[in-house]
Amino acid sequence: MKKLISLLLALMMCISLAACGGPDKQPAIDAYNKAAAAFNDVADILNADPETYADYISEMNRLSGNLNQVGEALQNDDDIKQETLDQWIKVCTEVEQWATAAKAELEG
Repeated sequence: MKKLISLLLALMMCISLAACGGPDKQPAIDAYNKAAAAFNDVADILNADPETYADYISEMNRLSGNLNQVGEALQNDDDIKQETLDQWIKVCTEVEQWATAAKAELEG
């Protein structure tokens, strides 16, 4: 009897773990966090003197919309396809690269 109960419990645990599969969101979360940090560094510089850097502000507004969409989507517990995660990583990488280049220009 004990063996049967142990077998049933083990089977139930295996079935419950099988339902938890799916793509790993952590690389997308890491990319988002890096992009957001770089973006915030540029935003701090621009906020100090917005009139001087007006040409950067329109690009910042566009990129902030993209970054906010990715951030909100990553916070949901919905199932996400790997292709979607890869696309979000690409968006975050582009934002981070732009912010890094913009910061270098603004500080240089």
